[in-house]
Amino acid sequence: MKSPSLFPAKNLVAFCLVLAFLGVSSGWGVASEPIKVGVVLSISGWAGFMGTPIKESMSTIVEDFNNRGGVQGRQVEIFFEDDQSVPTNAVVATTKLVRDEKVSVLTGPSITDCAMAMIPIAEQEQVPFAALGPVVNPLKKWVFNITPNEMTNAAAVLEYAVKEVGAKRIAVMHDVQNLGTMGWKSIQAEIQTHPGCSIIISEGFEASDKSMVPQMMRIKAANPDVLLVETSGGDSAGIIAKNYKQLGMKMPVVACPAVGTREFLRIGAPSIEGSDWFIIVGKVMVAEKLPPDDPFRRIYDPFKKLMQKKYGESKNLTLFHYSAHDAIQVVLGALKAAGSGDRGAIRDAMENLKYEALLGPYTCTPNEHRGVKLFNGLATIVQNGEYVPYMKR
Repeated sequence: MKSPSLFPAKNLVAFCLVLAFLGVSSGWGVASEPIKVGVVLSISGWAGFMGTPIKESMSTIVEDFNNRGGVQGRQVEIFFEDDQSVPTNAVVATTKLVRDEKVSVLTGPSITDCAMAMIPIAEQEQVPFAALGPVVNPLKKWVFNITPNEMTNAAAVLEYAVKEVGAKRIAVMHDVQNLGTMGWKSIQAEIQTHPGCSIIISEGFEASDKSMVPQMMRIKAANPDVLLVETSGGDSAGIIAKNYKQLGMKMPVVACPAVGTREFLRIGAPSIEGSDWFIIVGKVMVAEKLPPDDPFRRIYDPFKKLMQKKYGESKNLTLFHYSAHDAIQVVLGALKAAGSGDRGAIRDAMENLKYEALLGPYTCTPNEHRGVKLFNGLATIVQNGEYVPYMKR
């Protein structure tokens, strides 16, 4: 005689449902939970023009990443916090992301001052931090610099002024925030490597200033061979350009990469068309003018296509879209290499990751956390409201 089944079909179904319930409530379903990425940005405040395109890029790239399978089937969830362009707010936002949202990794912010404020929290809480802003800091275990820092960029600006413009007597206009201050300090140090050259005048300003006429008047009176502009973003540089024209100034100007934005074109381009303003920009700003088979376009073209699919073909991409691309791609690359949301594993992956970024090749070691060390840029002038690679006459 056939023995009766201990699990008739209807009982088997019920048993499986119970197991499924117990699995979810006891943590067996943890593998399907999303991996959390925290982002602090200046979406409002004086640097809001930076945070908005950064958010657009990161959101679009993460959405595409998830559509392609995420991290071994797990989705990535991105949390944005607005620091309102205030460093103390960045501290509050970072603490919230780390302790309340329990993010596995941090990235952002938009400006250097906020990045510097976030570093101690990342170190204390042992959360990997892919710093988007161009920060200068001693080696930290949990902090990785994604973009070239302004000391590197400023040295390149000075070298261009000396070697290509032929300047000896140099003037500097810099904002008093971290980026401008770092650039100014770098120029002071690097001038020693250029015999016969000297800084004859320097002027500082607040990034929120609406006029720099008094400073520009003093620079004009000093009659330098060249003026170097070190500031974070195009708004301030656009005002400098307006004041330059207003005062009838003629000396050449060399501006740092952070100036090379569409905001600067909008504000400052009409004032410097046809003048000797040389803006050092990332190749991303002139990518359409590069040959179709240029190696750089292997990275640029797919990203542009992705963004235009999301926002329409008329979408203008800025330097901040591109720097955000590099930061979030490094984060996602580290997540894939780690295969989980474990903070320590992500940190280790970020330290060994190699990635061909838009702003230059990213590579780190246990003794060097500056990811992109050389700026992938070139000198441009403004023609017809656009950046055009400069060809020496």
